[in-house]
Formats: sequence, structure tokens, C-alpha cells
Amino acid sequence: NKMILSLLTAVVLAVTPTHKKEYVEYRARITFYSHNSDKWGKRVADPKAGGAKHGTTVAAHPDFKFGTELEIPELKNFFGDGEFVVHDRGSAVTKKRAAKGRAYVFDVYVEDPKLVKKYSKELPEYMVVKVIKK
Repeated sequence: NKMILSLLTAVVLAVTPTHKKEYVEYRARITFYSHNSDKWGKRVADPKAGGAKHGTTVAAHPDFKFGTELEIPELKNFFGDGEFVVHDRGSAVTKKRAAKGRAYVFDVYVEDPKLVKKYSKELPEYMVVKVIKK
């Protein structure tokens, strides 16, 4: 019995993360954008990004450096694991226009322009955003 218990303990320890991600949580306005229909194509402000990626790229206020990782739990079913990376900017997020200046705005890139309207109508305007601390 002790051997089985030791074996089970070892298995549990092997799959238990040794450290949790630390994050700062914000209630933020979430918007969606697509470049497929305009002159920008998939270009983004972060030169290291190599272009906008559906389910990964997010435009954010300059308070969040390029490469900042974040989670938006409410988007998990829509965008894989709900994890994103700041690769873009834009006047709307910089001026917090969609939130009337009262909250951060995170603009999530979607490949299909039709999804911009769909998600904007179906999803809540404000969601919890967990910005991962490094």
C-alpha cells in the first residue's frame, strides 16, 4: 500500500505545476478587428510579430509592451486557450475610445471580417483580462 501511495504521489507531483503564472487583472473593453478588407493586410505595429494572427494577436494601449502575454478567459471557446500576445496598437485602443476613456481597450484580431460583427454582437463588451507578469 505504501508503494502504491508513493507512486500516486509521484504522479500527482509530476503533473502539478511548480509555479502559477502571476498576473494583474483588469476589467476591460474587448473589441475585435480584421485587416483583410483594408490596405494594411496583416501588418502590425510590432516588427517582431511577423503579422497579425487569428486567436493570438491583440492591439493594446502602450502601457502594455509588445510581447506582453494575456489571458481573456471568456474567449477560450472562441479563440483556443484564450491566450493572446500584444502585437499591435491603434488610436482606438491608445485613446481608450470604445470605453469612453474609463478602461483599457483590448482589440482582438480575427481573420474573417464577418467575425468582427458576429463577436461584437454576441459577446459581452467588458471582460476580465489577466495580464501575465514576467
